[in-house]
Amino acid sequence: MKKGITLLLLSLICLSIFGSDKKDMKTGIIYGSNFAYSLTAPEGWVLDNTSGVQNGLDAVFYKKGGSWAKSVAVMYTNTASLEDNAHRSLDLLMKYDVNEFMKNYPDMHITNGKDIILRNNKIAKVKYLFGKTYKNYEAVAYIDAGKNCIMIVISSKNKDEYDKSLQAFESIVKSYLYITDKVQRIKK
Repeated sequence: MKKGITLLLLSLICLSIFGSDKKDMKTGIIYGSNFAYSLTAPEGWVLDNTSGVQNGLDAVFYKKGGSWAKSVAVMYTNTASLEDNAHRSLDLLMKYDVNEFMKNYPDMHITNGKDIILRNNKIAKVKYLFGKTYKNYEAVAYIDAGKNCIMIVISSKNKDEYDKSLQAFESIVKSYLYITDKVQRIKK
């Protein structure tokens, strides 16, 4: 039953993605060897699955009319394994990230944000970051997806644009939909 529901949901998402013009794509499935999830671009934002690939990012977001390279505020998603020894839990991964930022940018200000409640009462833990030498305003949402942590990030060099985009950040985080941690590629 659970597989049937997952397949139906996956089919509906694929129809919404592949049934529209690429410029108007709003929802995408991000997947790797042991994760698959979907995100939906907030109103007024674009989901782009090609521009961030050179940075190792399968999905990036920016305001309509902008671009990944030139937009003042951008968002993106990436993942980290929760199965390696360095970070076997969400809390250990977040602690690791904070330590790495502080090691590279000693003047970094990192604060805890308000948790964002997701579907099925899952929680995204949020960190806010800014540093004079780092020169970016960022928020990172960390979502425990079993074998992986899903991270959704907003980044801007301009505080006003960052502040204006925080509602879109919350919208994309709330759009998160876990699909599976068992991805199999079928060879033809």
